[in-house]
Amino acid sequence: MELYTPLHAGFMKYCRGLTGNREDALDLAGETMLISFGNFEKLRNRDSFKAYLYGVARRLRLHHFRRIRFRGVFDENLAEMMIDQGSLPDSDYDVQVIFGLLDRLPSKQREAFILFEISGFSLKEIRELQGGTLSGVKMRLQRAREQLRHWLEPSVNTVGTHNRVQSDLGKEQH
Repeated sequence: MELYTPLHAGFMKYCRGLTGNREDALDLAGETMLISFGNFEKLRNRDSFKAYLYGVARRLRLHHFRRIRFRGVFDENLAEMMIDQGSLPDSDYDVQVIFGLLDRLPSKQREAFILFEISGFSLKEIRELQGGTLSGVKMRLQRAREQLRHWLEPSVNTVGTHNRVQSDLGKEQH
């Protein structure tokens, strides 16, 4: 403390000048003191304590400015206007249904379908991964699509049939 006491007033003014207000200056000075006295035994020359102390404060403030660049101010009105990038509530169910149906496909067909339709692999890349011929990969994809369409059509036709029946019933009543 004997090294710091004569520097205190000037050091506090320096911290106040760096931060612009009293509270932040006290925080900066406190953090600087913790670091400075924590590493005091590493200081080789006691005459350079002043430069060391001011240097620590300067680096802490620069570090603070670097971190503050990544912070933002929350604006509730702006947040409400942002478009939700998440999925729609009903699409989660659709995804579960699709993946459930994919699990029912034979493994080679499922793998080919996922690689091509979901992961974006080319037919040639799938052939290299799965082996076989290019026409074999095309056939696996075609069969997977047909099977999925077959499993999904009853639910699509049911809705379409229901709407047609309702429409026909409405015509009969008039």
